[in-house]
Amino acid sequence: MKMATIGAIYEEIDRLAPFDSCESFDNVGLLIGAPEIEVSRALLTLDVTLEAVQEAAEKGCPLMISHHPVIFHPLKSIPFGSVQGELLSRRIAVISAHTNMDKAHLNAALARKIGLLDFQPLPEDPCAGEGRLPEPMPLERVIGHLAEALSLQGLRAYDAGKPVRKVMLCCGGGGSMVHDAIRRGDDLLISGDFKHDQVIDAGNAGLSCIDAGHFETERHFLPLMRSLLAGEFPEVQFVEAGSCRPSFRYYTF
Repeated sequence: MKMATIGAIYEEIDRLAPFDSCESFDNVGLLIGAPEIEVSRALLTLDVTLEAVQEAAEKGCPLMISHHPVIFHPLKSIPFGSVQGELLSRRIAVISAHTNMDKAHLNAALARKIGLLDFQPLPEDPCAGEGRLPEPMPLERVIGHLAEALSLQGLRAYDAGKPVRKVMLCCGGGGSMVHDAIRRGDDLLISGDFKHDQVIDAGNAGLSCIDAGHFETERHFLPLMRSLLAGEFPEVQFVEAGSCRPSFRYYTF
């Protein structure tokens, strides 16, 4: 059987979630490596950490496919021992699919996972979308359902004190979507990385907010990408990184 190449996998991801649809601030695509390299195993991860690079090396993966870009800000140097330095020394390539993947698949997959109906990307900002719950329900019930669906250790929430039906959803860090949710008349915004002033504005406008965590609202990137690519590349084993886990732990007192 002919082996797949990094270039072929890149082209398939580009077909599924065009890289040129990413946000202007983003950096996606083949960020380290060469398209002609042959691949029989690839490691899927949310973030390219030193631990994930070590896992890729130990599992014989010449390619990592990440959600968050391994190069986001311009690099002025690549020190030995840095993530980028380790990737180069170990000859491990990285394809990153970030906001292009959010728009094409990640938000919609999360909406299905938590049971939102009629989910559609926002016309003005497809990095977020809206759907509705099957029936109006108190926020406490939504929290319980979300915690179970996403296997959460905990979450932060602001309850505006009214039933929830219309929901805006933004995978990852979407606290900046608060004013869009207010303007569009949503009852609830589910995302991660809310700032204090954003929640104050939400409260003044009667918008409930659930901060379910940046990692927790995006970790389904791994099984989703595996399911999207496995059928097209049966000769490649797509491995979900065991090192991909939350950085934060929740403490209660």
